[in-house]
Amino acid sequence: MPGSKYHAVAVDEERRVGGVEWLHPDLDNQPSSGLHLRKHWVWLAHAVLLSVSMTFFALSLCMKGTLSSESDLLSQISTYSPLFPAVKYEPVKFDLTPIPKARGSPYIGYGPEVDKAWDYIANDIGDIMITEAERKQLGLSPDSLKIQHPKTGEWGYRAGVEVFHQLHCLNLLRQAIYKDEYYGKKEIGGDVGDADGAEDLFGHLDHCIEALRQNLMCHGDVSVFTFKKFPEFYDQGIDDEWPDFEVKHMCRNFEALRKWNNDHVAAWDHNV
Repeated sequence: MPGSKYHAVAVDEERRVGGVEWLHPDLDNQPSSGLHLRKHWVWLAHAVLLSVSMTFFALSLCMKGTLSSESDLLSQISTYSPLFPAVKYEPVKFDLTPIPKARGSPYIGYGPEVDKAWDYIANDIGDIMITEAERKQLGLSPDSLKIQHPKTGEWGYRAGVEVFHQLHCLNLLRQAIYKDEYYGKKEIGGDVGDADGAEDLFGHLDHCIEALRQNLMCHGDVSVFTFKKFPEFYDQGIDDEWPDFEVKHMCRNFEALRKWNNDHVAAWDHNV
């Protein structure tokens, strides 16, 4: 059309205008290989982003699976306990020679310092409180002693933690061995010192022996030990092969349990 501002568009140009290539201002001067390369880079970038996303997703699943398996494992080897969050495992090599006193254990013998060491692990421990839901989950008696938490004011059930009861029993056996130092001496305190006669004392001892027996058989430590000679004890008459009990065990961190317990104390005495 004469004087018209419009003109016919060639088929190849029309194809370019209707396609992706029209976006480039200098399209006619761009080699086709460059356009191809840009398209590949776009797809490569998408692939990298997808790979990174999938990697993080897989890691999150692995972490979740690990935490779940640890929780499942704990529930398989122990009945439910509110102390589960405080359980931490660590390898510990037992420090036990044929003559324990040779290593200066603070728990051997008697006297104020020994009593202090035992008080820390067995006596200076309060009782905690569990909820109604926890009582039911544990299958404990509905007649259990109810108490009101001194800090929160909530009502629940008074509860003790087994490990501290077991240590209390072991301490009672220690005091009974050295009964001349403890029996009848109320000023020293302790279950042997406060015992109301021999019948009361031996009844308590029988209870503790049975408690420790059941717990030892329940947990059944399957760690193994060998036998060897201990030249350092030859002069004390130990010149044959003796059990070497200094082996590694996988232990629960006691301090973590003690701290959790005393951070959640609801009662200290038996007159609540």
